[in-house]
Amino acid sequence: MLKKYIIGMWCIALSVSAISCKKASMANNESEHQAINRIEMLFKQGGTTVSTIVAEDPDGDGGNPPSRIDNINLDINKIYDVEVKFFNISNGVTKDLSSTILQQAKQHEVYFIISGLTLPVEKKDKDDNGFPIGLISQWKTGNAVGKGTVLLKLMHKPLVKGANDDPNKGHSDIAINYTLNVK
Repeated sequence: MLKKYIIGMWCIALSVSAISCKKASMANNESEHQAINRIEMLFKQGGTTVSTIVAEDPDGDGGNPPSRIDNINLDINKIYDVEVKFFNISNGVTKDLSSTILQQAKQHEVYFIISGLTLPVEKKDKDDNGFPIGLISQWKTGNAVGKGTVLLKLMHKPLVKGANDDPNKGHSDIAINYTLNVK
């Protein structure tokens, strides 16, 4: 009888605790940041911004197509230091999400997938594990004259990020195709 009572009380306690528990919000939870609907790529030479490339997708990744995607126009035989910034714009308020992405660097990587031209891109920033982030990169045009494309992807890689990951590993926060002109 006592055994049944203890088991019954344990079951009631377990039921009450299960009902009262809820998932705790974590500050670095990769799914809690706001949607990215604006990207700026700042192309610099000698520390001076020579070009700012903007892409805007008001409803974020998926849904309607982007409303603005600037072309990337570069000169041959140049080296560009590139900084990528991600924003959420809603109700007239602009929030720079780049610092959040940097804080969650172990879970993020920016990819620049170039087609149609040979243009090396080197990611200059690294997370605490020494893996690339891609918010800061260096682009070398060399003799690559012509037209191509750049697919910029911000990938989420919680618990799966490695040193030389495939650009499809994880899931995409946003992916934008740019036209690339080198002359």
